[in-house]
Amino acid sequence: MKIETKFLGEIEFLKEDIIYFEEGLYGFTNMKEFILIINPEPDLPFHWLQSIVDEKLSFIVTSPFLFLDEYDFEVNDSIIEKLNIKTHEDIEIYSITVIPNEVKNTTINLKAPIIINKNNKKAKQLILNEDFPYKHSIFKKVNK
Repeated sequence: MKIETKFLGEIEFLKEDIIYFEEGLYGFTNMKEFILIINPEPDLPFHWLQSIVDEKLSFIVTSPFLFLDEYDFEVNDSIIEKLNIKTHEDIEIYSITVIPNEVKNTTINLKAPIIINKNNKKAKQLILNEDFPYKHSIFKKVNK
């Protein structure tokens, strides 16, 4: 299968690469099928979550654990069951990232992580009860 992507032009993917969000993403509940495009630059931790229905809909995502050591949350049993998660190794966790023109103002959404079962490609975006921000700066301010 092929798709013209927002950031990388035309790419090929397999049907088994499709990640399915039963409830869609927040603000995009009708968009349920995406692919995860891993950055071809291995030193860059940012990837793309690309809709396969609307080629203009793409989110930059990254692992929140790269930017906040103390980031931790519980996934309730109903979500574990719905996504058919057996072990921690089954899942990948991503945060939607906003990279503005001034890269120093890049933020990640810690309040609404995306959980993907990498074995069956079922996924869900959570809204956490914990006090995590929607916009967490990935760059620490340096005091002079």
